[in-house]
Amino acid sequence: MSPVSLPWRFFLAAACTLYVLGCSGDENSGGAAPPELPAEAPLPSPAVGGLDFEQLQADEDFRWGVRAFHNGFYNEAILSFQKSLALKPHAGLTRTWLGRAYYLGGFTAAAIAEWKTVRLSGQGTPILENFIEILEGRQGIGAELSGAERWVLTGEIEGKAGEEIVFSRPTTVRARGDGSFFVVSYMTNEITQLDSNGLVRRRLRGGLTGFDRPFDMAIAGDGSFYVSEFQGDRITKCSSSGSVMAVLGGKGRGPGKLLGPQYLALDAEGSVYVSERANRRVSKFNRNGEFTLSFGEPDEFYPGFLFPTGIVFYNGFIYVADGLRRHIAVFDTSGNYHATILEDSLGAPEGITLLEDGRFLMADTQRLFTYDVEGGELRLVSDFSGSAQRVLGADIDANGNIIAADFNAGKVHLLSEIGGISSGLTVMIKRISASEYPDIFVDVHVSSRYGKPVVGLDERNFILTEARLRPASVEMPFAAYRSRSVDVSLVASRSPSMESQRELVVRAARDIGERLEGLASFRVISAGPSPALVSQPGAAREAVAQAAADKAENYQPDWAFDLGVRLGVTELLSVRNKRALIFLSDGNLPDSSFGSYGLQETLDYMRNNCVVFYAVYTSVPQGQGELEFLARETGGKVYSYFNAEALSGLRGDLESQTDGSYLLRYRSTHETDFGRVYIPVEVETLLVRRSGRDETGFFAPLEF
Repeated sequence: MSPVSLPWRFFLAAACTLYVLGCSGDENSGGAAPPELPAEAPLPSPAVGGLDFEQLQADEDFRWGVRAFHNGFYNEAILSFQKSLALKPHAGLTRTWLGRAYYLGGFTAAAIAEWKTVRLSGQGTPILENFIEILEGRQGIGAELSGAERWVLTGEIEGKAGEEIVFSRPTTVRARGDGSFFVVSYMTNEITQLDSNGLVRRRLRGGLTGFDRPFDMAIAGDGSFYVSEFQGDRITKCSSSGSVMAVLGGKGRGPGKLLGPQYLALDAEGSVYVSERANRRVSKFNRNGEFTLSFGEPDEFYPGFLFPTGIVFYNGFIYVADGLRRHIAVFDTSGNYHATILEDSLGAPEGITLLEDGRFLMADTQRLFTYDVEGGELRLVSDFSGSAQRVLGADIDANGNIIAADFNAGKVHLLSEIGGISSGLTVMIKRISASEYPDIFVDVHVSSRYGKPVVGLDERNFILTEARLRPASVEMPFAAYRSRSVDVSLVASRSPSMESQRELVVRAARDIGERLEGLASFRVISAGPSPALVSQPGAAREAVAQAAADKAENYQPDWAFDLGVRLGVTELLSVRNKRALIFLSDGNLPDSSFGSYGLQETLDYMRNNCVVFYAVYTSVPQGQGELEFLARETGGKVYSYFNAEALSGLRGDLESQTDGSYLLRYRSTHETDFGRVYIPVEVETLLVRRSGRDETGFFAPLEF
């Protein structure tokens, strides 16, 4: 661009900057200090020729704050917004952005305070008001509401869509961690996987021979699954891709034979249990497919099943429902009868699903119940408003909705917790990248009202507008829940007590690297008095292990846990994969551990930026429970490396992490004024009957 074509605003901004510098009063500035005014008198804006130079400078500070925010430099963004507000304290948009920078910087309380100031000034929006309410509602009440939910029917997925048969006579639903779920389709002899929007993702038909009236499925930890075939009188084991691996049972009444197999369960050893309708018993096969025993037939302790249905393994026992006796019988894994519960409390119980909190979700023909085994509490979840005909099984999907298979109605019912509907989804635009303008990349995070990530979404779940206009197209090039990679910050303690364990630290770091081979990308943080990045992503496994131990002289009494964790999180801000921080220490923290940043601020910095905290202890910890608290609140876990099996579940835990982060891409058509115009962006997310919105904006790259 030639000098004569430079925009007039460029020269104006330069003149404003010179004016402000000239009036700064600094002895080296060459300008005189402005006269002092009485404290009670408002400071007038220095205007020349009708121009408000303070406004121009405030706008410039705001612009740099927005750019710093979108680059992940939250401290710099905070300073820029504060400078802008010092000049124009009533700028609601600037204060809203300051709250955003505080929030992602880990200062949630400060963020809420700034947003409340905007609200009191009358410049708030419904979106901001909703966000304030949700964040305040998350202050410790989510766990207290567990078990007291009120569920309402929010939708139904029909077995037929136009001319296409999606499923017919569904018997079982099984939720997946990515928001999708399986529907066992009895009449079409297949298992259909549907996404979170109820659309077909794939169909599994049981190999060359095919399923013969599939009834239930049980999914193992490695992704393989078992399918009971009611008409085929067998159990088929399939790989995660659906190919047949083995066949168990066969038609008959003798040991190891099956007649009318229905519901399945897996125990902690990988053994398979199946309830047989015609044989009126439960048969057990070990993880190798060999028949072990059967139980539930009449004896001196138990009168025998009349109609065995749902079955579940919990805490070392097998719980089996009987649809005619209307109770649940309890056996140990050797088939010995122990007790009968819920006698005459149920109508005609069918499938039982074990929930994450240890409760049972039980289908009872036209009703759903939860049962707390430890507390003995039976609670009605829903009667489906009288619309259900014969519900055989139910589950809770990754986004907290209940899905229930109605065999007679030929549909899947969807239930949502009423509080989740009223508060909707929490949507936050985390970052906008305009470096490839006019192509714009928008990072969005979607969660429930309690902060649980919402997964399984695609382009159809998002409505994006730029300056109130919808772009020609919006794509989703990345979704964290689809990613098979995890970016990890390995933060190593530099306490004096760890110095004597340096060799153990090397072994532990090496073991962690081996277990996460092909899954994790590591960077190593030395949490000394001044934490430092000592190993970049892409380093060899041995280099990572040696960096975790570092030099002996770096172990100091004033090592900084909070600063080390903060640096570890900061190093993850630019990545889009799932994020984890693994803290390697002896589990003991000094009193000065939160000298720069408090425990809550440390937690919020991780939680607000979707980083899950894991701690690996190299010895038996003697300190407080802060590490356990951080792991629990972020969805992580604590491991004890001195236990030989301690790290056995680490890979699975990282793989199963959920993250509601999405990347949207569109092409901007807005006028930029050479990168000086603020371009507003709004994103709305819709799922079932819930929705949420966020609004923010960006500046295009500067042009000169």
